[in-house]
Amino acid sequence: MCLNKLFESLKLLGGKKDIDDSIDFLKPDLLIKHKKAGVKYTIRKVKIDKNTKKPFVICYRYISPNSKRKIYIRITEEEFNQYKPV
Repeated sequence: MCLNKLFESLKLLGGKKDIDDSIDFLKPDLLIKHKKAGVKYTIRKVKIDKNTKKPFVICYRYISPNSKRKIYIRITEEEFNQYKPV
């Protein structure tokens, strides 16, 4: 997929292009769910790997329902099919 097309699609989902050619998601609405584990993550940023030129997603979840601590993960393009939108 062309990078410009990818960025335009992500902006339509609520993303904002950052100065480092990444897309930030400022709204906490964009959730994805791991298909097997059922764990939900909030997408924080979509970036392009400078070496491989492939996109990856930075997302997080809270440690527990009442916690303010977050766990961040990086999802590579090869792992995208393990997640679905919520």
